[in-house]
Amino acid sequence: MKKTFYLLLLILAFSCKENKSEQLYYFNGSMIKVDTPTNNKDSIHIGLGADRYENGNLKTLSLIKNGKIVDTLFYYYENGSLMKKGVVKNNMEKGWWSYYQKNGKINKKIEWFHLRDSTYKNQEIHFDLNGKIKKTASSFFELQIPDTIQLGKNIARINNYVSNTNNIDKRYLSVIIQNNYPNMGKRIDTFPTLTDDSNSPFFGIYAGTTGKRTISGKIEEKTLKSDTINADSISLTISDRYKYFKKEVYISDSGKKSKLSIKLNKELKEILQNN
Repeated sequence: MKKTFYLLLLILAFSCKENKSEQLYYFNGSMIKVDTPTNNKDSIHIGLGADRYENGNLKTLSLIKNGKIVDTLFYYYENGSLMKKGVVKNNMEKGWWSYYQKNGKINKKIEWFHLRDSTYKNQEIHFDLNGKIKKTASSFFELQIPDTIQLGKNIARINNYVSNTNNIDKRYLSVIIQNNYPNMGKRIDTFPTLTDDSNSPFFGIYAGTTGKRTISGKIEEKTLKSDTINADSISLTISDRYKYFKKEVYISDSGKKSKLSIKLNKELKEILQNN
């Protein structure tokens, strides 16, 4: 029979001026001391939620805030080893989750991305028994955007794009991003790869005002595959696949570029000179 245990760990009040009193709680044979506000009218209840197997080992473990799972959720095998872990928000997986084999070795990592009211498998990295990445089964990329960008035009890059779409003839990558230009307003810009076999497309970011900003966009992977029907004709299949990205940056008007910005501009100039 599945058993569920909930432990109230903390009761935090919005008001820092409230008097607090110590109380003792038992949980699984242990004594825990909790500071409890004497007046908890507007308090936030935070605790641990634990689900167990019949043998007593943990099945799940999570932080509960006012009855909802927040932060990291842990799943366990019946033998006690970790099965998977990751952050939950609005009852959905968010960000990178790690998945393990029963022997404790990493099996795969998956990035869950929120799109409207659903969660989307954005990237996945699979590992072999020695912990090395299996690229034929994986699909991921590296995002190169400086932490600080300058007012005006900036260069960024998707680096090392790895795809598990196999048995194709051609692959083309493009970065699609929304920029806000002076006197022009918001505009969707598309930056295609500069060469057919490039897996590291450059793209432009226009910064109109200083301060913090979230850079968001998507990578379009367009694949072409041809199949021979007979001696005189072939069929061509074109498929589109998307991956999404977000990054918090700070926009400065100092005019001093970061080392990454200088490196990216140099790489782009070299590519343009050779094409």
